[in-house]
Amino acid sequence: MSAASCQPLAVPDLAGRHPLAQVHPPATPPPHPPPPNNQPALRQTTPPNPLRSSADTRAREQALAQSRRSISLSAAGIAACAVAMYGVIQLDPFGLEKLEPTTTTNNNDNNDSKNKTMLDGPPGFPDTSASSPAMILQGPDGSTQVETGTSSVPHFPSTMRLPTRSSTLQPGDALPASGDDGASEEYQLLGLGIRTVSFLRIQVYVVGLYIATKDLPELQQRLVRTAVNPPKEVDSPAVVQPTTGAGSVAFATSLVPGEREALKKLLLDEERGDAAWSAVLREGGLRMAWRVVPTRNTDFLHLRDGWVRGLAARAQRYTISPLPDTSSLSSGGRKEGEFTDESFGRAVGEFKALFGGGGGGGKKGVSKGQTLVLVRGEDGALEGLVQAEVGKPGMRFLGRVRDERISRLVWLNYLAGKNVSSEGARRSVVDGVMGVVERPVGTI
Repeated sequence: MSAASCQPLAVPDLAGRHPLAQVHPPATPPPHPPPPNNQPALRQTTPPNPLRSSADTRAREQALAQSRRSISLSAAGIAACAVAMYGVIQLDPFGLEKLEPTTTTNNNDNNDSKNKTMLDGPPGFPDTSASSPAMILQGPDGSTQVETGTSSVPHFPSTMRLPTRSSTLQPGDALPASGDDGASEEYQLLGLGIRTVSFLRIQVYVVGLYIATKDLPELQQRLVRTAVNPPKEVDSPAVVQPTTGAGSVAFATSLVPGEREALKKLLLDEERGDAAWSAVLREGGLRMAWRVVPTRNTDFLHLRDGWVRGLAARAQRYTISPLPDTSSLSSGGRKEGEFTDESFGRAVGEFKALFGGGGGGGKKGVSKGQTLVLVRGEDGALEGLVQAEVGKPGMRFLGRVRDERISRLVWLNYLAGKNVSSEGARRSVVDGVMGVVERPVGTI
């Protein structure tokens, strides 16, 4: 038996395939090359984020820039309008302030004076310049009135009568209507003006300075002596010599035109005016009064705060740079520490209390057109009076501050320095006192 016959026989499997047969995988077609793709492969997209979109970002930036430009242009327009309004008010291109006021005729017993303007005050007042728009009118009660320049409070009386001071009066006491009964004193108007605030010139009140008619000669003498011996330098130890008493300057009977002009410049000077007015006021003996009439409804506290702020600022300024001592017992040296002692602080407290709680009457409001009067007595004490009711006679006593420094500082707040409460009132008062010194001393 051969070797071939000895090999085992191949038995086909159950599928019928021979075990020795070679198994080949089924033939697959050759792969085809992919078609050329000139576009990016497509993928699933999501809605774009507006915050990440460059186009939307540019649009937002442009809108923001446009908004900023609009805000800038609006702000510039507002500022330009404000500046233009202020410029028109200051420059007065239409010349409204330069219009000469007309005067009305006054009837009196003398037929020759029918067309003559009545001058109840000293010569030279009222002044028809731009700084003093005063005009004499005939009042309903026969008294003369002066135009104020505002329709809210159109007129001030050229004269008024105030009750004589009584030490028995208490805050809140009613005062009868003043008349020519020996219990009142006549005061003459020296000048008036309007108190305004902010660059828009919002009117607060009309204020006028009055002086007792009997004290006009004394005011005349003090002004003449101040003109003859004006302050030389603010820092000089003897700025102004006393105007009364021992050591006063030589008596002068009148002023020549050059001296009158020099006195006017002195009283309006921002630096030396303080010393000049202080010399006139410090000695006492001049009964004067500020008449204050609000142009709108206000209250005592609002008016008081304005006066206290000016009073405190001026006292602080004089503490740093004291005014000269022009009292009759002084040689003209500087009065150091005049406003730093405790008594002055107490006097300021009394001044505040004078208008606190409705000024002693419980009524805190001050109506439009209601008259408030600050009276400086012969000894320099300050008294407050308020009209009981608008349009009706009779006044109410507010109180009294005996310290002369308080009334003097309140007066200087209107008359002297760089910043005064009413520039129109200051210039009008100076014009009024120029009419006083035009006459020879003793002829008033």
